[in-house]
Amino acid sequence: MTELVWITLALPLVGVALLAIFGNKLPARGAGLLASLIMLAAFGAATVALILLASKPEDQRQVTETAWTWLSAGDFRVGFDIWFDQLTALMLMVVTGVGFLIHVFSIGYMKGDSQERRFFAYMNMFVFSMLVLVVSGNLVQLLIGWGLVGLSSYLLIGFWHHKTSAVKAAKKAFIMNAIGDVGLAVGIFLIFVDLGTVSYSGVFASANTLSETQASIACLLLLVGALAKSAQIPLHTWLPDAMEGPTPVSALIHAATMVTAGVYLIARMNPLFFYAPKVLDLIVIIGVVGLLMAGAIAIVQTDIKRIIAFSTMSQIAYMFVGVGLSAYWAGIFHLFTHAFFKALLFMGAGLVIHALNGEQDTRNMGGLRKLMPKTYFCFIIGGLALTGIFPFSGGFSKDAILGAGLHVDSTIGWIAYVGGLLGALMTGIYTFRLIFLVFHRRMSPYAEKVAPPLIKHHGEGPSSMLWPVYILALGAAFLGLLQIPGVTHVMSSWLEPISPYGMVEATAGQEWLTTLIGSVVGVIGIIIAAHLYLRENDAPERIRLGRGRLIAHALERRCYWDNLYEWMFERPTQWAASFLNRDVDATAFRWLPTDGVGTITAFFGRSVVVMQNGIVRSYALVFAVGIAGFLLYLLVRGT
Repeated sequence: MTELVWITLALPLVGVALLAIFGNKLPARGAGLLASLIMLAAFGAATVALILLASKPEDQRQVTETAWTWLSAGDFRVGFDIWFDQLTALMLMVVTGVGFLIHVFSIGYMKGDSQERRFFAYMNMFVFSMLVLVVSGNLVQLLIGWGLVGLSSYLLIGFWHHKTSAVKAAKKAFIMNAIGDVGLAVGIFLIFVDLGTVSYSGVFASANTLSETQASIACLLLLVGALAKSAQIPLHTWLPDAMEGPTPVSALIHAATMVTAGVYLIARMNPLFFYAPKVLDLIVIIGVVGLLMAGAIAIVQTDIKRIIAFSTMSQIAYMFVGVGLSAYWAGIFHLFTHAFFKALLFMGAGLVIHALNGEQDTRNMGGLRKLMPKTYFCFIIGGLALTGIFPFSGGFSKDAILGAGLHVDSTIGWIAYVGGLLGALMTGIYTFRLIFLVFHRRMSPYAEKVAPPLIKHHGEGPSSMLWPVYILALGAAFLGLLQIPGVTHVMSSWLEPISPYGMVEATAGQEWLTTLIGSVVGVIGIIIAAHLYLRENDAPERIRLGRGRLIAHALERRCYWDNLYEWMFERPTQWAASFLNRDVDATAFRWLPTDGVGTITAFFGRSVVVMQNGIVRSYALVFAVGIAGFLLYLLVRGT
């Protein structure tokens, strides 16, 4: 079984090596085919490994293995380890399965790109990086995977490096994630100082020896890393700009890999977070604020990919609420369903962009329902799953999180419950606003000119782009049936053993009540969106320019987070650099002749050369003078 895990981990790395060495010898679409086959093989190995794990008795479903010890100092040893349990198995399935479908979609999407081979090498590298993070058996190895994911995202977001906006977005993502990496690294160091180990087994076994203060500080630092990687407040501003990468990159980053890493980290380290209850409460509050803010911002966006990007931030915030409530299974369940319906929406957006010759502004769309009926149908399924309408998958998983808030029955639980319902209302509004603007209403002049001839010639897209969307649509529609309240408990039963202190799970009655209320709230959001955006009217513009203009302006500027960071960090740095250049540099150096600095440096250099004459007696004299001076200093000090 562990051999299959190693194979799953190694295959994407083999793909990177093959594409790097032989990529130029492959035909135009050979790189995409090779990378996709590699991902299919990895998914197959992960599937068999999960089946073998499920066949074992429940008390034997946690397997560790060390390939080699690569760091040893005294009693401290760090190996290249795997930690394979129910959570690892599920994450392997999500990363490789959804990753495979995104790779296949990319074959058609990237057709004709001159750098296609490099793109697929980066995609395989991204998946490998995420798998290193997921299978890690110790915190040092997890940190390595964490950093590799950040590097891979930088390469993919900035893939079209001829675009200035893409380069800036890649740098922004890298810097934001580097901040999180520092927090994670310091947190790991404190855990080692306090517990003397970085292995999961050692940390989990001795976590009860920590005081609440020690555990809270360590968990807060781990949380910094999770917030940056999962694009949550206040380290979230890189996420919408990451849309500058190709659409398959957006699907891979937002659906199955990078942004879910923070949720995975908290769920994996739950035996440590158990001793930091205030940090768990903080996670819930951050999640509620994040899902409301991101949902509100999504309502006013005009770029199709940015709307879905802020939706991702909102849905990841729901997962944070789930793990913060100690309903770890519910948070991971939403991660699982979200991978399908969010990849579906991004790929559907990719089909729309493809049909409009690269256009992403929803104001230049409209009326595509009849021209792209298959895409429209799949988009509707993804939208209903995202909104959480029963019986689509997102409804079951999101309602499991809200039901946990109702079950906790405390102030923090009610904050999660009420905030989550408000977020569901916003989700219905921004999701179906997007659908109505893109597929309904009157076709814009641009779409009317561009879309019909392109779709008539190419259809809605090549089969390599369409059938992955169909598979994701099936998952978005039916995967929620794995956890029907009071009927099936596949997800909660499968993930329950990963937490030694138990998980929060609502009763069947509480979950059905939440499902009913959540679906009604979501439908109300859809009705509001239909009233405002289904037909041509000036109501949205009147609201935007009327009493709601201040709020609308703030949301259009993303609640001024970028402006805040500009004033806090960018402008002070520019001012300091300007001051040093204008005053310090000009005053201290520019009065010298053109070659003055060089002349002074050469003078001091010649003085040192004179001292280094190679005569031993000269060195002995200097040594003796130094000793004498030191002894004189001691005598004077003694008196």
